[in-house]
Amino acid sequence: MTKHFDKDLIKLNEKISKLGSLIVESSAKSIVMLQNFDLSIAAEIFASEVAVNEMEVEIENECLKVLALHQPVAADLRFLIVVLKVNNDLERMGDQFVNIAERVRFLKDQPRVVSDIDLVKMGEVGSRMVGLSMTALTMRDPEIAREVLQMDDELDALHSRSFQVLQDAMRKNKEMITPAISYMTISSNLERLGDLATNIAEEIIFMQEGEVVRHQ
Repeated sequence: MTKHFDKDLIKLNEKISKLGSLIVESSAKSIVMLQNFDLSIAAEIFASEVAVNEMEVEIENECLKVLALHQPVAADLRFLIVVLKVNNDLERMGDQFVNIAERVRFLKDQPRVVSDIDLVKMGEVGSRMVGLSMTALTMRDPEIAREVLQMDDELDALHSRSFQVLQDAMRKNKEMITPAISYMTISSNLERLGDLATNIAEEIIFMQEGEVVRHQ
């Protein structure tokens, strides 16, 4: 039983890492997409979302099967709980990239908002948070996870600033209202991406140290 259980845990670890790699890849693509509004990259993100959704369902089913068959306790149980939560967070990250791609596709033919907004910078910070959260998961390193928590304030500040700049742009030029709302949506998606990476980091700390750091 232990041998089969160990194999199942290894398989789950490989699958969640593979899903994380897909999300990290989409994260990198989203930055390029925001820089040049390349619709071919948007199409790649849409296609990737299909694989992400399929993997999310597969991993959840695998986790539930392992829980039912082996009834794990202590550290193994914490690992499975974390995989279930991280799996869900990664799928929701994929949704954020799809939302951004949809907004980019809409904005392609809209007038550009000529303002000092930091969407690419937000994308870079969010992408780094995603990458670090997956590194922390792979290495089971709570210190790397804490780096992710520290970066969330920077992303929140960039999000608040973008909203203020876009509100000013809409007040000055009513023709900018429609595109500016879409830029705001992108900013919100990027901020949400950081929240999800933070969730993963918090779960890794829980898995390794047994400490619940949410809401602290």
